[in-house]
Amino acid sequence: MRSISFNPAMLAAVQAGRKTVTRRRLPADSPMQQEPDRYRFVGLGAQGTALFEDRQTTQPTRLPPVPLPFGAAGELLRVQEAPSLVLQIVGVQAEQVRCLSEADAMAEGIRARLAAGPPQWGGVEPHATQADAFCWYSSPIAAFRGLLDSIYPSAWARNEWVWVIEFARR
Repeated sequence: MRSISFNPAMLAAVQAGRKTVTRRRLPADSPMQQEPDRYRFVGLGAQGTALFEDRQTTQPTRLPPVPLPFGAAGELLRVQEAPSLVLQIVGVQAEQVRCLSEADAMAEGIRARLAAGPPQWGGVEPHATQADAFCWYSSPIAAFRGLLDSIYPSAWARNEWVWVIEFARR
């Protein structure tokens, strides 16, 4: 069984049932990350792989299959920080990070904070200067972008490729 790791805020969101998807960046040295807009995700291949093609060639050219780092649908993942917590992969795909919708951000564990005025979104990115505090934003997508920028500083700006791993607690 493979394992997966979450920061404390994300682990709490998984345990509370708010987080049912995680996005993990493809390796920085992969061709897809060198020129993100050049490639297209084609689908899943055999034996737990993903297929991409180069869109800037005369004829779309398939790249060698890319192994899925956490496994395919149906496989189990043990959470490193809570070994008794096991997740089952429901689905896997690859997408460029800015394809994220508000519903996708909510499935990532982003939550609303309601107070006087418009709602704020966040509760998952630790505040840089205030201990035990989180960053809050005007939309779920902005909150996810803030979280992503804190982990992978260039990913949103470059619209990098991420694995989208949907899971259920087991």
